Amino acid sequence: MWGALILAGGKSRRMRGNKALIRLGGKPLLLHVTERIRGLTQETVVVVGKNDNLADYESFLPPSINILRDTVTGMGPLAGILTGMQNMRSEYAVVLPCDSPFIKREVLTYLFKMAQGADAAIPRWPNGNIEPLHAVYRVSAAIPAAKAALERRELFILDMIKRLDRVIYVDTEEIRKIDEELVTFFNINTQEDLIVAEKFSSKMF
Repeated sequence: MWGALILAGGKSRRMRGNKALIRLGGKPLLLHVTERIRGLTQETVVVVGKNDNLADYESFLPPSINILRDTVTGMGPLAGILTGMQNMRSEYAVVLPCDSPFIKREVLTYLFKMAQGADAAIPRWPNGNIEPLHAVYRVSAAIPAAKAALERRELFILDMIKRLDRVIYVDTEEIRKIDEELVTFFNINTQEDLIVAEKFSSKMF
């Protein structure tokens, strides 16, 4: 069983608000992500901030998506991953950010297949940098790894990954065969990124 865990609710100073709710082409960024993966996974969980208003998300997300509040604050995305995975039934889950509107489902399918029999399949750039928020994890392995990291106040996703037994790193050049421009990894951090996304979106649709 495949699942999707989307991290939302983070406040961005540069974007002056919650990126999940910022609109691109008239739709919230989070909705772009959920629409991209529709039909790929058997369950989708969205983790929002501890103090977020759930109605803000329920107003546009389909009822089949499980919206959860993060149980803690100030512990970063790793805590959100743990909250989400503890409420999932899936064997494997892809973890995604809410601000990557051009994710290609073919890339996620490829990562799910690469992860079979391992604890994770994580894209890796030629310079060695990885994409832990566009990666597939075995839920039963990630939960104790995330717990152990957080108990030691190790708050980076890498602190979870280093506790996994078998991690498959997938070269982005291999992914380029599916996603030529690697737009799956494009995310919106600034107003300038949003302008670029608007231009790119107008070409796609």
